[in-house]
Amino acid sequence: MEFYYYKDCVVKDMEPHSGLLVGGTLVSVTGAWFKYMPEYGVVPHCKFGDKIVRAQFDSTVRIVCSAPPNTELGVLYPFEVSLNGVDWSDTGFKFSYYEVPKLDYISPSSGPESGGTMVYIFGTNFTNMSNPSEFHCKFTPTSLPIPPKKMPAVYINSTTVGCASPGGWG
Repeated sequence: MEFYYYKDCVVKDMEPHSGLLVGGTLVSVTGAWFKYMPEYGVVPHCKFGDKIVRAQFDSTVRIVCSAPPNTELGVLYPFEVSLNGVDWSDTGFKFSYYEVPKLDYISPSSGPESGGTMVYIFGTNFTNMSNPSEFHCKFTPTSLPIPPKKMPAVYINSTTVGCASPGGWG
């Protein structure tokens, strides 16, 4: 019989800090000393509250976890990691869940190419995100082969969110 020792991993950040109730949100965990050596039982895992999922090992500094489904809104669940699925490290980070927003329409639907037009998105199930640095509107060009642009979103109420349009698309 063999017993393998490994260095405890260190978590520096995770993103995002919230995801959909239905699960499936990919959470990127960055830090140090992540390992994947299944022959020794070293397989990274993530724990969202009391729900455990196996992580995808990307490198010694990054793993990715798919958030499991949940039923509770507004709860900040402790987020932990493990390299053996038994011994857990408290990261100090929390994870929360929100409902899938339903988008009905936007207004206005056009603006100058210089950007800056306040675009209002109307629908249901909008939440006041706990981490404003992750709350964005994504503008994706449909006729240009360029990447989308993210703009900070502003929560107005459960049926309205606003974003300034990005510029630079002529």
